[in-house]
Amino acid sequence: MATTEWYQDYLRFVQLKGLRGRSIKTYLGWASQLADHFPDTPLPDLGPPQVLDFLIHLQAERKLSGSTLNQAVCALRTFYRDHLGKTWKIWAKIKIQRIEPLPHVLTREEVAKLLRTFRDGRYRAYFTLVYQCGLRLSEALHVRPKDIDGERLVLRVTHTKGGKPREVPISPELLVRLRRFWAWHRNPDWLFPAPGRAWKSSGIPLKQALHDSRRPMTDSSAWAAMNLARAECGLSKKHEKLCTHTLRHSYATHMLDAGTSLRQISAYLGHTTLKPTLVYLHLTEISEAKARDALRTLPGV
Repeated sequence: MATTEWYQDYLRFVQLKGLRGRSIKTYLGWASQLADHFPDTPLPDLGPPQVLDFLIHLQAERKLSGSTLNQAVCALRTFYRDHLGKTWKIWAKIKIQRIEPLPHVLTREEVAKLLRTFRDGRYRAYFTLVYQCGLRLSEALHVRPKDIDGERLVLRVTHTKGGKPREVPISPELLVRLRRFWAWHRNPDWLFPAPGRAWKSSGIPLKQALHDSRRPMTDSSAWAAMNLARAECGLSKKHEKLCTHTLRHSYATHMLDAGTSLRQISAYLGHTTLKPTLVYLHLTEISEAKARDALRTLPGV
């Protein structure tokens, strides 16, 4: 499939469009699946009926979610409308209902309990940064020492989902923790370097392995540490979906509860519009409803 002319042309198109690696892979993947669905017809020669049949197949037979279907529509629309210049009217007629579940969040007390569970200084510093700055997993892994402005108390996030850098405030306490951790290993490139798989058997101290590393800590290391901490701190039964991203959701909800404006939180999270940030209003409303229910149980009413 990757050797076909249409594939290579589309690959060059999405690369020049400025899409990031994961998005490019996704767009090419949906185009390839459509080609596999109609193997006897070259992809550029397919028409609106075949594309609609494929989308109906995804919905009715493969039972994909609304968000996944919308992803397929975006990829195929980019291929036929933007890349090939076909002026089909079907795109305006496609309406996919996306049911977005509310984000999973922890209370402040649960966050504190989780963070205390990390005994390794690397992971405690890492997950504290994720929570207190509302970062995505990969954003925190790729923080460099030079990204921290101690005088202004801000963190410059450069490895972002959309490729647009942003600044996030940090507390003096977090600054001290991060500086203390970095001063221990003093890696010139990364705040959270990867020690490498073989460092335990090499006889090299962890401090030296971190100092010499030229790569940041991996996603799998963060996932493994979170899974262990979740089970150890006793939150796994109540919060089955607890993951690193839960800390980002918790940050947004706690900041909103504390009175930070929605627009400011949206900027801190790196959202391009207010729409994805609005969901945290619902979580605040749920919190307020629970508070009102609790008030009715207090004595003296």
